[in-house]
Amino acid sequence: MRVAVVHGYFLGDSGSAIYARELAREFAMQGHDVTLVCQDQSPEKYDFIDSAYDVDPKNFELLEAFAREPLYSGCCRLARPAIGDRMLTYVAGPFPPFEAAPFQDAADEWIRSYGEMNARSMAAIFGRWPQDLVQANHAVMQPWIVRQALNGAAPYIVTIHGSELNFTVKKDPRMVPYMLEGFEGAAVVAALSETSREEVIGLADEHGLSISKKTVILPPGVDTALFRPNPDRMKANPDRMKALTGLGIELESQRDAASRHDVASDHHDIAVFAGRLLWTKGLHYAVAALPLILQKRPHMQLVVVGDGPMRGPLEALIDALEQGNLPAAMVLVAGEPNLQYVQDYGPVIPGLEPEAEQLYVNSAKNNLKGRIHFTGHLPHERLAPLFAAADISLAPSVFPEAFGLVSIEALAAGAIPVATYQSGLRTPLDVVAGALSDDTIRELTPEGPLTAMIARSVIKILEKYPTKEKGFREKLHTIAEREFSWATVAREYLDLGKLS
Repeated sequence: MRVAVVHGYFLGDSGSAIYARELAREFAMQGHDVTLVCQDQSPEKYDFIDSAYDVDPKNFELLEAFAREPLYSGCCRLARPAIGDRMLTYVAGPFPPFEAAPFQDAADEWIRSYGEMNARSMAAIFGRWPQDLVQANHAVMQPWIVRQALNGAAPYIVTIHGSELNFTVKKDPRMVPYMLEGFEGAAVVAALSETSREEVIGLADEHGLSISKKTVILPPGVDTALFRPNPDRMKANPDRMKALTGLGIELESQRDAASRHDVASDHHDIAVFAGRLLWTKGLHYAVAALPLILQKRPHMQLVVVGDGPMRGPLEALIDALEQGNLPAAMVLVAGEPNLQYVQDYGPVIPGLEPEAEQLYVNSAKNNLKGRIHFTGHLPHERLAPLFAAADISLAPSVFPEAFGLVSIEALAAGAIPVATYQSGLRTPLDVVAGALSDDTIRELTPEGPLTAMIARSVIKILEKYPTKEKGFREKLHTIAEREFSWATVAREYLDLGKLS
């Protein structure tokens, strides 16, 4: 079957990028002819991509960038549309070599030009490689672009990821017509969770378009060959940092270099956060919870994977707590947008009685910096061994998420996911809670106080479960393998395409 996956961005910088990349990989593995449309600048890094093409911005012809023999039974070509030097996104961030800006901050001319150039490029791509089915990611702009380019030649399925709705469509009325037109022409709209399905149906209804009959739930998968437990997690190793990272990732800790070798020692607890460093991810609540956790789990370590605007303010918060200066930490949190307080989850710095407050300060003072390690952004191949060394993963988001992809990746690697029980994050937590018959997994509800709840949940889980034992970690991997599979996701897309 000839199938296209249309993403529009890079292949390793977000959950939606991972979704598009792994879906394309799975289609190629199953023997299909795949066209992956995105702007990734290094497609040769991905073994399933056997050729790449650029659309010439002058005449919209396809120019071959590289080619090699296919590794899988199918084939996958990457095609980069011509979009000039500007890229429009949902959240601010660097996308070199492009000048990037969120849709909601862009001028009308930028949006018009971006849509038109993409549509012309997509028409050239589909003219060169006609499709039987197209999967278009995000509510805007890819479905609108795909509809213009296909002009009815093949069915397309829209996959909702969430950021485009919450950060763009809901904030910018200019984007609503693009969303509605893309939905109207789609054969199917796929949401990653029941919460996401209800949200997108409701949003379309608000603007007079009914899509309930063609909107389905189709959760993402996880690469269980890559994300799997490390049988040597507890094996003695003179370089314990390598035992933690698996690939010798150098963490940017500000501690004395000699003390870094204690991070992955056998008696230490390891938590990993992976994601964009935005206030919506709630990482500041997890950092504020660490002094509470250390009172019961004195060897706790937190590894932070990702980049974003929150990092500088977060390091300032860590500095204040490290100095034992609780008033300075509270002033910082009160005035810094990237550390903002969210009403449903309570204050970031917990309100404590005098004696408990002193214990909190003592736990953090001259102790916190050495337990929090920033890696920056890591590709999946380097994230997997981190999760394989972790006891738990943290996803304390305080904003709706389409799905808890990080949670199922951690689960497959043998770590217990700890996440806020809200929106699409609930789906993997329900699976784990059901498999372990334990509602502790679902305790982080939007009723606050989140900081205290994170501490309580992490402590309970680490005291209750043998998170360092091979047998238990293999059990978690089996749950992920049974419940979340890219092979199943790919087949469901193809089945939906045949029914349309």
